[in-house]
Amino acid sequence: MPKVKLEKELQTGIAKFIAYGKASISSDTFPENTNESQSGYVYKRVAFPVKIGDTNSIYVQMMGGYSKKKPVIYVFNKDTNANMEIDWDLRDNEEVLKNVADFSYINVALEKDDKGKLIRKQFLSELDAIDYMSKHLNDGDDIYVSGNIEYQRYNGKISRSFNITSIGLTEKEHALEAEMRQTYLLESTALPRDWEKQLRENHEITVNAFVPQYIGKENGKEIKKILAFPQQFAFQATDDNIENMIKVVERFLKVKKGVVRELALRNEIIHGYEKVKGEIKRNPEVMELIELGIMTEEQLEQEETIGNRSVDKVIFKRPMTIVKDDVTKINMADKYAPEALVVVEDDEDIEEGTSVFEEDNKDDSADASDTEEDVFGGLFND
Repeated sequence: MPKVKLEKELQTGIAKFIAYGKASISSDTFPENTNESQSGYVYKRVAFPVKIGDTNSIYVQMMGGYSKKKPVIYVFNKDTNANMEIDWDLRDNEEVLKNVADFSYINVALEKDDKGKLIRKQFLSELDAIDYMSKHLNDGDDIYVSGNIEYQRYNGKISRSFNITSIGLTEKEHALEAEMRQTYLLESTALPRDWEKQLRENHEITVNAFVPQYIGKENGKEIKKILAFPQQFAFQATDDNIENMIKVVERFLKVKKGVVRELALRNEIIHGYEKVKGEIKRNPEVMELIELGIMTEEQLEQEETIGNRSVDKVIFKRPMTIVKDDVTKINMADKYAPEALVVVEDDEDIEEGTSVFEEDNKDDSADASDTEEDVFGGLFND
């Protein structure tokens, strides 16, 4: 069988999210006035948490506007998928909008008509969508929100943004959850050396992966390339499914040397805290209340915690599937040569074929500062 030729240039992948929860809106969530960058870009940015139950939430954001030097909106043609420029003043012109692809729009559904049916609005500009949301999105609203995930780095630290492209009130009861659909790149160092032992003993391992992200400019340096940014996710098991989960690791996450695997996953997003239980003694008064039937052992166990532990992780759910030639397949391929993993160090040239992971390494990434470079670096530098 002929050897498959491995690719050396990364391609973009899937980077989407969807969340169901409650909007957390305060009096200063939405900006009243636009900001203007030194280059003359006029914009607004809004960010707020979506509460996924009592202990989990994710921050979502929207940012956009126009350049004073060239006031246009960049969209896609619905027939050719080619890039189009629309003059800022024509962004609501119905004749012009007939040529715009559906996926170029921001979809918002935050109002109901007299019959209780959701009113669906579409916007080409984030600036217009933000102004509309400021009037109709309320604290505590049950919402769904979806969009694109973007990765950026500033001063050597990687940030991840959940950029809204669709938001609306939930019409039907839905489980509270936050999920990302992400293309990962895995190499032979993705797993800890003693991963099976860790999984059996701790029921969790950390997988060191990469994600492909197009970067126009970073820290003032022009890149215009799809880079590999390190990202981790947790893989968990229980006593009941440990043997099956070991097989999953062997099949999907264990990669031989000399190849980079592309694997699309559906993962759970956890950002908040978890209740940590421990051995807690009960004093005589508590025991007396149990004996008198005022409270039960089960009720007490639900309340007994020794503290709250901060959690910020992405947890493996399952691989994504695709339909190809009328056959459903796992969205996975041993696709790239190691040199395709391009890692950029701050203030240094691009270094190819470099893995930032060693066995058992941890990722010390943190959110980047909210600076002009963060806001515009990966979006508007083509």
